[in-house]
Amino acid sequence: MNHKKYNWIVIGGGISGISIAEILCREQNEVLLIEKNQALASETSKVFHEWLHTGALYTLIPDRMLTTRYLLGAIDDLIEHYNCFDGMNLEKTESGLKVINNGWFNDDPMLFKYRSRKVNPIWELVVAKSVLELDRIAKHDWLRRRGGEDFGNLRLFDKKIISQLLKIYSDKSQFYEKDSSDLTMNSRSLITDILEHGIHKGLQIAVNEPVLSLDQGKGGVTVRSKNNVYHSQNVVICSPDLISKFEDLNIKESYAPMAVVEGVEDDVRNFVELDYYYKNCINLIKKGNGLGQVGGISLSDKSKVADYTQYLIREHKKRNPKIKAIGSYLGIKKELTLKSQNRNYEYHINRSSENIWSIVLGKFTLAFSLAPEFYRRIYKKNPKVQYRIQRSIDKSEYIDTTSWDDVVNKSIKKG
Repeated sequence: MNHKKYNWIVIGGGISGISIAEILCREQNEVLLIEKNQALASETSKVFHEWLHTGALYTLIPDRMLTTRYLLGAIDDLIEHYNCFDGMNLEKTESGLKVINNGWFNDDPMLFKYRSRKVNPIWELVVAKSVLELDRIAKHDWLRRRGGEDFGNLRLFDKKIISQLLKIYSDKSQFYEKDSSDLTMNSRSLITDILEHGIHKGLQIAVNEPVLSLDQGKGGVTVRSKNNVYHSQNVVICSPDLISKFEDLNIKESYAPMAVVEGVEDDVRNFVELDYYYKNCINLIKKGNGLGQVGGISLSDKSKVADYTQYLIREHKKRNPKIKAIGSYLGIKKELTLKSQNRNYEYHINRSSENIWSIVLGKFTLAFSLAPEFYRRIYKKNPKVQYRIQRSIDKSEYIDTTSWDDVVNKSIKKG
């Protein structure tokens, strides 16, 4: 039994748990981070694309630009609450964001490729609106306005959209191409910096500790794991599996098949192909040294994964015939959804009892908003940001590698 009583126990060592643990440690809270696996960031944070979303991808969704505004708000919070990290290398300008030096993010934006459907004017109208919104995001004045303030007021039959629609119809290419403000990221560097700062501020970590029960008592919570009993004033659950076990919340799983390829030529761009028919959407993110991570859509039916993976590789080889698949893996996404929703890209903070909270993160990028917002809800103030945090030189002993790295290393061992 661990006789120490913590201010907070954070259960779940993905990006949501790590970011919340770190931000709680900024104000001298005594925090324990518990993870059921041997390493942190070993599930959803291990398999994701390493794609920083600025809301551009979701300009096609008919949700009044809510998802786009949430993601732009996350960029606001990234700049405000994580600019103290030396590794945070995004800089605000009066016309978009600028990547400076080497750090968490790469100056290698995503190219959006909208498939031409000239006989489908509704699709082309939506594309025209999306293209204009991408321009607005890319040219946003971050020095004077917050990211999500100016979006959502562009109507489908605006004169600007009609003008853009004419440009699209005059383009004879198979795809209408547009640079976006979305970037790729170095997730292990980012996660390591945040975790190491938490450790520097006193964060304790327990791995290989599956949690068996939570008991809300008078003024605190008893956490029983496979190997120990812990006591804390407060607990926040950041593990979707544990949330679905202890709370009556609908955690939906979807499956994202991905593959790693070699032979990607230098002139190939990071890209995402977008289509009226969702199943045709595919993407490629370059990983350096001729390697690429290829993906497509998320599936609700796990039995379709194998066939879809083969389809995915075939489609990418049509675009880049010289590539060769060296392995594949399955990303599992866990989201809190309503009965009417297929996907949910927001984060959710829920207080289930006096001292127990639960958190479900929709997109990795939203972690930059999630942690500050959680802190604000608890303490009714913003977390501290008035100091510099040096980059971590070494890889953290606690953090798992990415799935695409595992595929590459396995391929190297095979020779």
